[in-house]
This record gives sequence, C-alpha cells and structure tokens, in this order.
Amino acid sequence: MPLANKVTLQINLAPGDYPHAKFILPHQLKTLAEQVDEVLLVVDTRASKGRFAANWAENKERMDGLLEDIKKTFPITIAPVDYSPAVKKQIAEYFFGGQYIPDKDFRGGPFYAYFYGLYKASHNYVFHLDSDIFLGGGSQMWIAEAVDKLQGNPEFLVASPLPGPPHTEGILVWQPSAKKVAPYTFEFDGMSTRLFMINRSKFLSEKLSLKKPNLRSQLKAIVQGNANAELPEVLISAYMRHNGQKRVDFLGSGEGVWSLHPPYRTKDFYDNLPELIERVEQNQLPAEQQGFYDIIDAVCDWSEARAKLKANRWWKRKKF
Repeated sequence: MPLANKVTLQINLAPGDYPHAKFILPHQLKTLAEQVDEVLLVVDTRASKGRFAANWAENKERMDGLLEDIKKTFPITIAPVDYSPAVKKQIAEYFFGGQYIPDKDFRGGPFYAYFYGLYKASHNYVFHLDSDIFLGGGSQMWIAEAVDKLQGNPEFLVASPLPGPPHTEGILVWQPSAKKVAPYTFEFDGMSTRLFMINRSKFLSEKLSLKKPNLRSQLKAIVQGNANAELPEVLISAYMRHNGQKRVDFLGSGEGVWSLHPPYRTKDFYDNLPELIERVEQNQLPAEQQGFYDIIDAVCDWSEARAKLKANRWWKRKKF
C-alpha cells in the first residue's frame, strides 16, 4: 500500500552472502516488498579483507544469477556500489560534511556500502536490512506504523522491529539498556546497522562525525591493513546521544513484525535454512527464543561454531 511519505526498502548484499541470501532474501521480500514504494538491493563491489571476503570470487556469478531470478518475482532495483571518487565525495558530503569516507571499517567490514545504500534510495524514509535477518509476524502494516512513529516523536531517529518473537511477559531478554514505554515497545539510546528505519534527511541539517575506534582496534586495523574507522552503528549511536534521540523497537499491530539474527554460520545452519525460515514465519519456535534477538542453540545447532571459537582462543593463548 503506497504511503503519503514514500519508503525505500534497502538491503545490503555482497557475493559472500549468497549461501544464505538465496533463501533469506525472498523471505524478507515476501514480508516487506508490498509495504514500500521501492526495493533497492545494494551489492558491494569491493571485497573486504579477512572473514568479510570469504567466498567472494566464487559466489559473485551466483549472486548475480540470484538477483536476476528475484527480478522475475519482485519489482527490485539492483545497485552495485560505486566507489568512484566523485560519488564517494558526494556521499561523504551528504552524511559527514566532508570529502572523505572510508571504504571499510577497522575490522574490514562494510562502511561506505551502508551509506551508499542510504544515499541511493529514491525516498528519504529508508528501511535498511542486512541480508541475514529473519522476519516473523508478517504484518503488512509495520512500515506505515514505523513512519508514523518517526514522524510523531522527534526524539526517535531510528525505528526497528521487535527483537525476537514476542515474550509472553512482554519483556526483552539480555537487553538491560532497553526501556519499555508501551506494550512490546522499547526505547534504546543506540542503534544497530543490522536493521533500521530512518529519515535520512535528518543528516542534511546536522552531520555525522567520523571517529577512530579504541587503541586496540586501531592497532588491529593497522596490522590487517584496514581503515582506522569506527563502526557506522557506533557513529550513528553517538549522533543520537549528542542530539538526545532514541531508537524505538516495536512489534506493531496484529501479529506485528519481529526479527531474528543468526550469530554464526555452520553447516547445520545452511542445511536447515528452508525449514528454519518456515519455523520463523509460522512462529514455531521454543519458548526460550521469546524476547531474544539471536537464534538460540535450541533452534539451530551452533556447537560447530562454538568449538571453532574455543579452539581459536586456545591457539592464541598458546601462541602468544
């Protein structure tokens, strides 16, 4: 349903996302595409370093083919990230009031690609999603309700779906910074770039500030050859606190919309993705998942990932 204030759904993708995006992207579009006026799929064209560059080359053609297939079902616009100096200068000026914007953050993760997506959107209201976010509830009114919240309260800079399926006691689990302000509605003083709705025109009057991460992270960036750039969500969170603004997470009317995020990537995760998506869409999840934003062990077997993390920590202690 078209809105008086038009909205772009903007999803960031990279070739390495193909193994999960081939299942999760159609799931995301099924929930959101008919609620917005534009669907913009932003595809990174410059590989990161380390884990962010995993399987980049071998999955590039597969990702291109996936997007062409999706165009047959959903009205999408595909926007490869343009790293040319002239475009980078425009985006740096729009968001930071300067001529410089880093390509990647201090970890080698995406930085410029996030702001490129916001800039390329045809409409000021942008609902951004990372490609690995699951959506439950299925409400076809959430986008309109989010716009109303941002318009109706100038303290809200960002709106997001409820983290995790709604808890029977109306709480969020392991999120002490959340302030409950209404049923299934919570305020935060920071944001996450995993998913958020924002009115990007807010940055026309007051710009974001580029910052360096802490000293340890700066040293890590130097060693790994990355930019000394703090994470975008940290910069936007600092902007929010400076201006006395908040993020609002809410379920919405009816079944609403809620989100889940996979904390790891394992063989079990990929093998069971179609079934996991169906369970999310039908809310056939254990009670322990209620109110928690990351997919728990009872839903997906994360033992493989935890074993690797434990082994890596042991090796670092032994080596250093």
